[in-house]
Amino acid sequence: MRISAIRRRLRAATGAAVLGAALIGLAAGPASAAEADHAHHTYYLALGDSLAAGYQTLPGGGHEVGHGYAQDIARTLEQRATAAGRAFSFTDLGCPGETTGSMLNGGCPYPHSFQGAQIDAAVSYLKAHHGDDLVVTLDIGANNVDGCAEGGSLNAGCAATGIATAGRDLGTILDRLKAASGPHTRIVGMNLYDPFLAAWMTGDQGKVLATASVPLADALNAALEFQDWAHGVPTADVAGAFSTNSFLPLVGLGGGQVPLNVARIMEWTNMSRGDIHADDTGYQVMANAFLAKL
Repeated sequence: MRISAIRRRLRAATGAAVLGAALIGLAAGPASAAEADHAHHTYYLALGDSLAAGYQTLPGGGHEVGHGYAQDIARTLEQRATAAGRAFSFTDLGCPGETTGSMLNGGCPYPHSFQGAQIDAAVSYLKAHHGDDLVVTLDIGANNVDGCAEGGSLNAGCAATGIATAGRDLGTILDRLKAASGPHTRIVGMNLYDPFLAAWMTGDQGKVLATASVPLADALNAALEFQDWAHGVPTADVAGAFSTNSFLPLVGLGGGQVPLNVARIMEWTNMSRGDIHADDTGYQVMANAFLAKL
């Protein structure tokens, strides 16, 4: 082969290599930009009901939102992000009064920031941040059964219906969240504490109600945990953190002795004034249960 022919082939090969490298660079550009954002920004999305919204009644009357476990988690995640040189963004879509049904179909009774159903807003958010480092927390189902203990007694039929509905709907909610999630999305669910344990403090009849409430709380939590497990979602063990099944040991409270689970409810929620929601201590306990899964 002549030297001139060899030179022409080398020039052609070099040109092809340069063109190929340029095309690869163009193709990698957007992916690299997305990867850079993933590497430098953490997002946190809180979903659910009044607990996710951070609802609390106030001692002098009235209530506030935005002061609960999601805010506690956000503070910790922001500290972690800052230490790693990352930006941080927090969005809370939690709506007080939300049931699994209203989360899917709309109609949350408390003023909220999203249009339509919370699940639709959540899916839109997940799709917009498909490639980002995204943490999602979810609590839902308590409002499906909270009305089943009115009048100082448990309505077993109401509870059974609420539990079945919560489990079925949570499956649908998680189906949609998982379908919209990106490769760096982490979803953590939650089981629930039992506010009806506070009835123990009202006398003998209340002790019967408190004792009977725990198996129903266990059944609800089992339904929620099953759906989490079926969708590959870890469950923050709030029920365990609140010692929900621990009628022993007895501990001191208000000058007397009460079961540990009763003391946890009285000290970590606002049930002393009839509010089922956690207080600052209880919300931090809930946040720690979530953070243990992150």
